[in-house]
Amino acid sequence: MDNKKKDKIPFERKCFEEILKLRSSSIRKLGKVTGGVGWSEKTIRRALIDGQISPKLLDDIAKYFDVDPEYISGKYHRNVEKYKDPNIRALALYNLKAERYPYLLKQQRDKIDEHFLYDRYLENILIIHNLSIRQFNDLSFEIRKKMQLELEESICRVLIKYFDKDAFGKELYPDIYGLHSDIDNYDPDFKEPPPEFFEEMMRDGNDPLAEKYKDFHENDSK
Repeated sequence: MDNKKKDKIPFERKCFEEILKLRSSSIRKLGKVTGGVGWSEKTIRRALIDGQISPKLLDDIAKYFDVDPEYISGKYHRNVEKYKDPNIRALALYNLKAERYPYLLKQQRDKIDEHFLYDRYLENILIIHNLSIRQFNDLSFEIRKKMQLELEESICRVLIKYFDKDAFGKELYPDIYGLHSDIDNYDPDFKEPPPEFFEEMMRDGNDPLAEKYKDFHENDSK
């Protein structure tokens, strides 16, 4: 029993009720056998009463409502409550809205590596069209880059045609061309500095935002 309790994470009633209202839903609808989240109404209500929830149930609810599970857990609100300045704290709390925290944030946190994600993305496009990654790798660097730029430009053009905002409610253009820009500026000979380089910058105070980032990461890790 103790192990089960340890495995659970916070479940913030205020955040959960905000999401139910935002999605015009209810615990009863959520717990339906058909069309629900796959968990019983009783289990969901028990989690709400306890103020704790299993990570799996929280993730299923978050995915169902398209909201970051960390928002539902109240993590963002707890971090904001740590701000010492009452004016900044009040403003930050005012701006905490569920619609600004889509499930996409969780998916982005789960990324192993951006390069890995793009490699899989490109490989899947090739596979779907009966092409192999070996065929792609057999091309010269210049041809591979040209193909990737044309492919990404075409994909962006189609997406812009059907969507005007991203999952965060922001204008899709011009940020949607970020990957296109990364491909265009990619240098295979470039090597990123080791982590120690950035740690040294933070210690030396060369980064004017060092303290800001330090406070943010400290709050985020608690």
